[in-house]
Amino acid sequence: MNATINQPAPQAGFKRSFQHSQALFESAVAEFSAQGYDQASINTILKNAGMSKGQFYYHFENKEELYLALIEVLIEKKTAHLAAVARPEDYRQDIFAILQTQINYSLDFAQEYPLIGQFAESFVREQGNPIYDRALEVHNFENNAAMTALIESAYARGEFREDLPLAFIKKAVGYLFTHAADLADLNYAENFEENMAYLITFMRGGLGRSANEQKDETS
Repeated sequence: MNATINQPAPQAGFKRSFQHSQALFESAVAEFSAQGYDQASINTILKNAGMSKGQFYYHFENKEELYLALIEVLIEKKTAHLAAVARPEDYRQDIFAILQTQINYSLDFAQEYPLIGQFAESFVREQGNPIYDRALEVHNFENNAAMTALIESAYARGEFREDLPLAFIKKAVGYLFTHAADLADLNYAENFEENMAYLITFMRGGLGRSANEQKDETS
């Protein structure tokens, strides 16, 4: 393998820890990133991982299950990274600044682990492919516990518009972040950070209460 992810062998998303699990993880991420989902070859993945078909099919039913398991592992790796680098003061900001800070940490994570970043870019290119929709059904921000907790806390602090119900705000923010890679055009990585900043600005303007409104309430 040309690139190695210096993290413990993946556990979450795989049915169990097994021999060659880290090699399979790295080989699959590299193959899907380079070839895309449809053209990715299980034979190539297994050859590079030094793993037999029998062992593979003992742990995974098919290519789709492997692909979705990879996404689960990558999400958990990024979540662990965010938890490790986050500072207490990060959460003393309003929700829009918190989200921007988390985006910045996520970009740092992608730079630190370029193979993961390449996989994320390849995933966006799967738009129009059933596997893309399937992945978003399984992994999205609309049912994400951490995102829900952030929104509920911000709503209680009065950071969102009063004329918008909490249920709508949860759905709107969850939808925007689920499709953030599309909106910010991850295919053009050099503009991704700037476009994500636009997304936060849009959310603040459309969903958030103005500084004057919050000031009037506390006066």
